Amino acid sequence: MKHLLILLTLAAASSLLAQVPDKATYFDETTMRHLTLEKADFGNTSITVRFAGDPGSAAIWQGHGQRKDKTLLFARVANEGEDRGTFYIAEISESKVKVDYRPGQKEPQDVGINGEFRRASETKYLQLAKKEFQAANERLVQTLKASTKSWQASDRPALALWKDQWPGLRQQWMLAATGKLDSNTPEKSAEDWLYLAQATAQGYYFLGSMPDPKTSLDWDGEYDDLGGGHVSLRLSKDGKLRLGMTSQRIHETEAGTLEATALPGNISRNQDQQLTAEFIITDPEVTDPAKLARVRLTKIGRYLHVVTEKAQRYVGKGWFDGIYRGAPVPEG
Repeated sequence: MKHLLILLTLAAASSLLAQVPDKATYFDETTMRHLTLEKADFGNTSITVRFAGDPGSAAIWQGHGQRKDKTLLFARVANEGEDRGTFYIAEISESKVKVDYRPGQKEPQDVGINGEFRRASETKYLQLAKKEFQAANERLVQTLKASTKSWQASDRPALALWKDQWPGLRQQWMLAATGKLDSNTPEKSAEDWLYLAQATAQGYYFLGSMPDPKTSLDWDGEYDDLGGGHVSLRLSKDGKLRLGMTSQRIHETEAGTLEATALPGNISRNQDQQLTAEFIITDPEVTDPAKLARVRLTKIGRYLHVVTEKAQRYVGKGWFDGIYRGAPVPEG
């Protein structure tokens, strides 16, 4: 009889483990938070909370820990030797997850993950993702409308260029995020809708953030695009313009880089005070001059328009081209 009870207990435990999905999604509609539980290596369970107060927001908190039956004890992901900070307990059922501090801690830190999250079925998750994209797109439309009035007159030609480039820019984001272009049809997965929402959020964040008032109308400065692209420019006393560009897009662990110098003869200012510069990228591995990468920069008010040719080898899965918002050279 004793052996039978042991066997029944083991069978029940095995059945329970078999019922634990590899990945499950939960949602708190009141605070617009998403919680994902996913099996990880060495018997761990990873937990990710995404804060979607702004539609398309990519702000997340990540942790991991050991799960025993319906209880997960976890803390934030940290490097070896680092303090993991506050520990939390998640009580997990088929329909919800409830997160709270592990009892007995002194001054536990509130990082915004406590509370109750309801299980989202695949259908519900798809509806939520599509709804979030729609909200992000509406926010972008409204931000574009407001930007035609809030942007300085000298900057507005850059706004018009950005608007024209946006459909292609969003496709580049989707290609970097998912490995494929957006289908432009309503038949998408929840993950694709969320990536579209996140790309769109990057768009309205970019348009809604004004350049620093100290940003120069000349070349010198630091420039950033909507997410992961950076340009640094310095005009030296000898009249040469030095360029440094980096691109580290979604999911990329290493940045693509490119450096070049424009000679004075390739730098100009037209009658409208618009600045242009052209760069040819010297590379010992490229022996055919016709295959050398080229960069053309146009300064539009406090913004920078970047156009490249044959530069994909330096940028991986990302891109350099686009509109960049200017900022002054850091002091010191």
